[in-house]
Amino acid sequence: MKERTIKNVLKKEEEGTMSGITFFIVMVVIGILSGIVSAAAGLASLISYPSLLMMGLPPVIANVTSAWSTIGSAYSSIVASSKELQKDRKQMWMIIPLVLVGAIIGALLLFALPGKLFQELVPFCIAIAGIILLFPHRARQATGEMAADSRSLKRSRLYTVLTAIGVFIVGVYAGYFNAGAGVLMLTLLSVVNRQKSFAVNNALKNVAMTVTNTISVAIFAFETTIEWSYIIPLFLGNILGGALGPVIVRHLPGRLMQVIVGLGSLVLAVSLLARNFL
Repeated sequence: MKERTIKNVLKKEEEGTMSGITFFIVMVVIGILSGIVSAAAGLASLISYPSLLMMGLPPVIANVTSAWSTIGSAYSSIVASSKELQKDRKQMWMIIPLVLVGAIIGALLLFALPGKLFQELVPFCIAIAGIILLFPHRARQATGEMAADSRSLKRSRLYTVLTAIGVFIVGVYAGYFNAGAGVLMLTLLSVVNRQKSFAVNNALKNVAMTVTNTISVAIFAFETTIEWSYIIPLFLGNILGGALGPVIVRHLPGRLMQVIVGLGSLVLAVSLLARNFL
């Protein structure tokens, strides 16, 4: 009953501030920007969530609406990233089951554990990820001699196991509290895949986030109120933005993108930290 009352109040405020067509256009534009930032940098929360708060949505409904709308950019970004994904299908298929199981566990923990302490730690996790991206990483070169050396092979296997554990943990995080998950995954992949381009790591991140976001919206569908009047135009904008994001990444220097994402991560961390004190 309370949610229905909130919905009616929001609808009246919306009608009083802008016409239906103007509102639809504004939401589509926000969706496009959110989709581009999500697909190119994993920073959808930097655009969609604050914008929805400014439009008058309560925090919980804004978070749910943002998650639902960005699923459009998730799938369109995979299509747009097909060129990069063809270069590393093996790692892509390793990532998918890890984040799938992790996101399910994280979603279950969401209903079993208090989230206050975790939410207070999130800004610091995102800030650390941003700082890591700001520092240059020296590319690793894989050589035939390394592959032939038995000790190097053992280190390689250990490295693969640790990478899998890291991907799984980020999957759990994404299922529990999705804000900034794309940045954490992108940072992890940028560190472990130093021999790969930013565009390839970003494409792998898009696959991982598509899996976790799909699980999130499926759970939200049963647990919360869905504001379709906001979601539909945002969703349409996100589809276009998600298709543009990988194209932009493909034509910009990888180091420049790392710096942009790193700075954006710090901005997101500060905004989340400020929200915790409000």
